[in-house]
Amino acid sequence: MTLRDNISVIGTCSVLAAIAAVTALAFGTAVGVGTVAGQSAPSDADEYAVVQGDECYTIEPLGDGSQSVEEFYDYRTPNTTPSSYDYSSFGTTHLQEDDTSSLFLYEGSDGVSLVVLHDQYNGSSAGGAVTMQFDGLPEDGEWAVEDDSYDGRYDEFDHSGDSSRITWAYTDGRNDGAAFRGGLEDDVDLTIEPAFNDAADFRVYEGEITDWQVLSATEDGHERTSLDMSEPIDLRSGGCTSYAISELETDGTVTAGDPVDITATVTNDGERTISTEIPFVIDGETVDEQEVTLEPGETATLSTTTTVDEAGTYAVEVGDRTTEMTVTDSGDRMPGFGVGAVILMAALGVLFVRYRG
Repeated sequence: MTLRDNISVIGTCSVLAAIAAVTALAFGTAVGVGTVAGQSAPSDADEYAVVQGDECYTIEPLGDGSQSVEEFYDYRTPNTTPSSYDYSSFGTTHLQEDDTSSLFLYEGSDGVSLVVLHDQYNGSSAGGAVTMQFDGLPEDGEWAVEDDSYDGRYDEFDHSGDSSRITWAYTDGRNDGAAFRGGLEDDVDLTIEPAFNDAADFRVYEGEITDWQVLSATEDGHERTSLDMSEPIDLRSGGCTSYAISELETDGTVTAGDPVDITATVTNDGERTISTEIPFVIDGETVDEQEVTLEPGETATLSTTTTVDEAGTYAVEVGDRTTEMTVTDSGDRMPGFGVGAVILMAALGVLFVRYRG
């Protein structure tokens, strides 16, 4: 074999390798992995809102679902097992605080419960007095824990339909409270009107509640938010955000691997300013999230661009709006069209010239 022949062989191999690389680059998008480009966002836990005046606080239930609310609260009297003459909650001591009334939702083995706690067991408080009026309680729910419920107690529990009025009076070193279970997984709109210390229906001990707090679960435990002690609150399902998607547009038919444009019009249909993340979702996977701040009644248009790697029919969702998008296989396109095909033909031309030489 001559030197020229060796050079031709080497050149031919190089060109073939280049053709293989270009072909993979040009047509590799035709091989889909069956997923949407972008990372999925974890689904949020159920959220609720505590609304007081112009303030709104999104809260999430505490608990991991392993105990009933009775087991979690662990109310002890001389007639319970374990027993105690202190008539207090032993299971919530890590959440109790001196001179503080707390409320939160608890996710137990028997569903979601509303828990109310006053003061701290074995704390330094001199006792206290609290009255709360509950209106809008779920009709299929019940007060699973009434602390205190023994004969001769000072506490008064008055229940009528979807309303309850409760007054707690407790001495120093003790805590008091209650837990309502049932119906809180559905749409909730519950009003709680508090009265502390001298404003309570009656008073026995001289201790003072100085803070009213709502608790919410976090990744590391829980966080506390102080409330106005003189104003009622509304407990609602669904968190604080209130928006509607009035329009949702996307490309009706696209080719796998090509850009997909999604546009949504969002309106704040609530009574308060909202700052929230709007997710763009394709077949259950979040491909983008965009933060928006809107005044009541204000509208904004949001858009994003992504890609889909595999042919098929996909559901595109933004908020409560859904539309469909059809993705065709990029392999259906005839060779000779597109940048990749042009590069491939150029490489074949080089190979032809080398053979003629």
